[in-house]
Amino acid sequence: MNFNKHHIFPALVLILTFISVNQWNRIQVMNTAFYWLISLLILVTAIWYYQIIFYPKNRNNYIVVKLFLLTALIGSIRGAFIAENYWEFKQLFDGIFSLSLPLLVYPFYSPVVVGRTLRFWLKFALIPFVLIFIWSLTTVAYHFYLGPIFVLGMFVPLMRKQWQIVFIALMALMLFVDLGARSQVIKTFVVLLLSSAVYFRRSIPLNLFKIGHTFLFIFPIVLLFLGISGTFNIFEDLSSNQGKYVEKRMVNGKMVEEDIAGDTRTFIYEEVIGSALRNQYVLFGRSPARGNDSAWFGREFAEDLGTGKYERHKNEVCFPNVFTWLGITGMLLYCIIYFQSSFLAVYRSRNIYMKIIGIFIAFRFAYGWVEDFNRMDIMNVSLWMLIGIGYSEKFRNMTNLHFKLWILTNFKSPIVLNRNTFLLKKGHKSIRSQRSLSKTEMQQST
Repeated sequence: MNFNKHHIFPALVLILTFISVNQWNRIQVMNTAFYWLISLLILVTAIWYYQIIFYPKNRNNYIVVKLFLLTALIGSIRGAFIAENYWEFKQLFDGIFSLSLPLLVYPFYSPVVVGRTLRFWLKFALIPFVLIFIWSLTTVAYHFYLGPIFVLGMFVPLMRKQWQIVFIALMALMLFVDLGARSQVIKTFVVLLLSSAVYFRRSIPLNLFKIGHTFLFIFPIVLLFLGISGTFNIFEDLSSNQGKYVEKRMVNGKMVEEDIAGDTRTFIYEEVIGSALRNQYVLFGRSPARGNDSAWFGREFAEDLGTGKYERHKNEVCFPNVFTWLGITGMLLYCIIYFQSSFLAVYRSRNIYMKIIGIFIAFRFAYGWVEDFNRMDIMNVSLWMLIGIGYSEKFRNMTNLHFKLWILTNFKSPIVLNRNTFLLKKGHKSIRSQRSLSKTEMQQST
C-alpha cells in the first residue's frame, strides 16, 4: 500500500486504538502528552476533511452539530478562566477532546473516508491484538480496542466466510471472556442481535424498526424522570437480585467475586444532579475544567492531589458528564445529535442496512444513560463513525445492493468497480452483476 495524505487520518485512528487501552494495558507505552497530540491531529484532520469533501445536500441537518460545537467552544473558553490549578487545566484539555467528538461526523460523511479508515484498521489493528493486546490487556477492556468490530459486526451475514469466522470469533471472545464486563457483553450481544436482523432482513417488517427506534429513545427518558421523581429506580430494582449473579475473576493475582447485579449508577445520578442544583450550574454547566461534587471519589482529588475540591471530573455515564460540563443546554443538543442521526437512518434511507445502523445508534443513546465513557478513543470514534453515516445522504441514498457492495470493499480486494457493472473477485473466480447502474448511482455508491 502506497502511503499518501489520505492515509493520515486512518493512521491516526490506528494509533489512537493502541492508546485507547493504555489504562488497562500491563505494558504502558504511551503518555498523556502523546495521547493529546494524536487526539489534536485527529480533530485537525477532521476539520481539513470538512474543508475539502463536505458538500452535503442536507446541510440543514447538521445545524444541531454546529450549535453543539459552538456551545462546547464557549464552555471551553469559560473553563480556561475557571481553571485554577494544574489538574483543572488538565481536566479542561481532556474535556475539550471529549466534547469535540461530534466533529467526526464531517469526515465520516464520506463513504470513501469511512471505507479507507476501516480497511486500514482491519489490516493493521487485528494482528497486534492477537499477538500482543489479547495477552497484555485485562479482559474487561477488549471492546475498547475492538470498537470498529461493532461497526462492521452487524453485517457479518454479508461477508465472505473467512471474515465471518474472524468477526464471530472476536465477538464470541468479547461475549464470553468476562461476564462481569457488563458493558462489553451487552454491546456485543446487541451487535449479534442486529447481525441476526441482517440475516433475516427479508422477513422483518419495516415498521418494526420505527417501533424500536421510538422505544429506545423514549424508554430511557421515562426511566430518568421516574428515577428523579423517586417513583421508580430501575438500578435499585435490578440490584434486588444482588448476590444471585456473581462473577469470579482474577485481579492482581487474586481471585475476587463481583456482583453483576450490583447498583453502581444511582449514586452517580444523585451526585451529578445534587451538585448542579447546589452550585447553580444547571443551565450552562460547570465547564469542562470542573466536575461534579463527589463524596465517593472527591477525596482523591481534594486531598491526594491537593486541589481542595471534592469533585469528580467525569463518570462512567455519558450524558450526565455532558450535563456537568455544558449544562442542560449542551446535553439536550448532544441528545438531539443522536436522535437526528438515528431518525434519518431509520426514516430517510433507501436501504434496510441503514435502518439497522439507526437502531444501533438509538441503542447507544439508551445505553449512554447507563455506561459510555466520554473520551477520545477508538470506541467513541467508531460510535461517531456510525452517527456520521446516519447523517450522510450518500449512505442513505444507497440501495441495498450498493450498501452490500460497499461493505465488501472493506475487505482485501473483493471488488473492482466499473461504470456499468460490479465485478466481484474471489481467487480466480469472478461473478459479474447484471444490474446496470446510472452515473449518479455509481457516484453515490463510491
